[in-house]
Amino acid sequence: MIANAFVTMGFAGALVAMYLIFVVDATVIPTLPEVFVVGFFYLHDRLGIPPLVWGIGLLGMAVAGEATGNSILYWFVNRTLVRTGRMPARIEALMRRWMKFLILHDERIILLNRVVPVVPFVGAFIAALKWNYPKSLLFIVIGGAAKYSALLLLIGVVGIAYDPTIAGWITLALVLAIVGVSAAGSVLYRKRAKVPRAGP
Repeated sequence: MIANAFVTMGFAGALVAMYLIFVVDATVIPTLPEVFVVGFFYLHDRLGIPPLVWGIGLLGMAVAGEATGNSILYWFVNRTLVRTGRMPARIEALMRRWMKFLILHDERIILLNRVVPVVPFVGAFIAALKWNYPKSLLFIVIGGAAKYSALLLLIGVVGIAYDPTIAGWITLALVLAIVGVSAAGSVLYRKRAKVPRAGP
């Protein structure tokens, strides 16, 4: 819906659509943003924009969208639950216990989360576990920039080697495979962790 509403507005509209999709993904609804990056990248011909310029624009919107979405979620949980003392004790206990089972127990998990997504809705964890917000935001930006730079580089290499139509399908297949492997790794990690129930 977001893409359909804004892409028809040209270059600026497509960038706004990418930004909003990443905001929604980080805040409330997982959207498989990697797939959207692939789909949006191949709009450069339709928009009449050089691939490099378009890739840089998409990268900027992806990182900005993730930073904004996680910040909104952090602000909401912090202001409405943490500061007011309304954070459910059971939920907070489960979040803390889950973190104890992970390899990293602080803000650094945000970087690992780029490879193996084991912490959903990072903004909520930042607020509930009282992580350092500036440091967390820095890791979100660094991790997002590294991940989507690599993805866009992959798209560019495939695009050079193959016909644009074929390249689009090859890239999409590769991205879905990467997402699948990451999801499988996350599931296996969670099964091995076996988080205990929060006590009274």
